[in-house]
Amino acid sequence: MAFQESLESTIPEGFAWVAGHQSAGRGQRGNTWQAEPDQNLLLSFLLKPSHSLLENQFYLSKAAALGILNGLQQWATENYGEKLPLAIKWPNDLYLDGKKLGGILIENNFQAGQWTFSIVGIGLNINQTNFADLRACSLKSWMKSPQSFDLHDIYKHICKGIEKEYEYFLEQKFHLLDEAYHQKLFRFQEWHSYQDNQQEFIGKILRVNAQGLLIMEKPGGEQAYEIKELSFIFKD
Repeated sequence: MAFQESLESTIPEGFAWVAGHQSAGRGQRGNTWQAEPDQNLLLSFLLKPSHSLLENQFYLSKAAALGILNGLQQWATENYGEKLPLAIKWPNDLYLDGKKLGGILIENNFQAGQWTFSIVGIGLNINQTNFADLRACSLKSWMKSPQSFDLHDIYKHICKGIEKEYEYFLEQKFHLLDEAYHQKLFRFQEWHSYQDNQQEFIGKILRVNAQGLLIMEKPGGEQAYEIKELSFIFKD
């Protein structure tokens, strides 16, 4: 809906679509996003970065992820004095204490060879507590809150967080985004199990480069992975 409306209408940058329910949300690898009605945050932002930033477009993903995590942490600190163990799982998942809290999907539009806009789609588990057998959690389930949280209040904090990090992206302060991103990167500089198209192996994440490739240290040396070329294995 957001992408189509942006094609058909003149919508100002920063406009947000907020959904109460989404039954066919899309993610990476062809996955769908299932959410209970009115329990979570499901939103999309319209951003219009300069075409000159195209070669650094993965920094937009880094900025969005950092903005969300910083907004969530600010909300938790202000309201509950809580320190959330938040992390970014490459390429586009948001984790809380080792479980999936949400995800990001960015869709870019190009016209006449120019980057015209991006839709940053975000799904966050806030008050939902039933996840069947999925490795997922919500703020409510992790914080063991008997009360549901105010979605609008969390939304406002996330907006502020994204706005700040997006400014860093526009100002080309990529080193600041890169440093903060790697501080929050799930499994960064740790040895864990992974699966690529050849085998299961033990590797260590070294970094995520400007093109969004994950650089992994393996027993045979370093290797770069694109999205969909690598799966994380969880032993617990």
